[in-house]
Amino acid sequence: MQKLKAETPIESPAGSDPVLRLMDRLVEEGFTTEQGPEWWEEYGEVIYRRPERLPLATGETIFIFTRVPELNQRILRQTSDSVVHTYSGRTVAQKALSVLQSTTVYHCLVCTSDEPHNEDLSAYIARTGGATFIPVVIVPGINEVLYPNLEDKVGVIRPRVEYLQFLLGERRESVNMHKPTIQAMWVSAAVVALLLVAVVFSFVT
Repeated sequence: MQKLKAETPIESPAGSDPVLRLMDRLVEEGFTTEQGPEWWEEYGEVIYRRPERLPLATGETIFIFTRVPELNQRILRQTSDSVVHTYSGRTVAQKALSVLQSTTVYHCLVCTSDEPHNEDLSAYIARTGGATFIPVVIVPGINEVLYPNLEDKVGVIRPRVEYLQFLLGERRESVNMHKPTIQAMWVSAAVVALLLVAVVFSFVT
């Protein structure tokens, strides 16, 4: 399991809170929230969103921060199931385009204890109904950020984890996490076009 400590950016003071640091980076990257740091301090949950405009579809990237007093496999499974159910496509159009996985949800579970974690978060990644769910564990007391093992991930998951690394300051270059999604869109469009041509040809002949 990959356990990494987020690198403190040069402009950030040493030992700064990785949660607030990540929130600041999200704002820089165009994410917005209706709550903010004050809401986070008082209620322990805040959501950042950014709309994504892709060919043939629209999507959204979401970061959910939730403060948890303890963390175990049961909590990880429950949060995974709950978040995926909330953000899965519900309309006919959304379900039809669900294969494109245009919505990405990072659920950042912020532990209040200083105990280090080494859970295999790869087991809690979920892709359903057009939403990709990626769990993240943050322990501010020891400046630890834990996310799914990148070496095991391919397809649409890998660039999403790499984008998270960019936000954390562990990658210098930005990542186009929607590149595989866009490629899948054009492949799907080409397949549909070929099917339509085949149908029309069958009627003509």
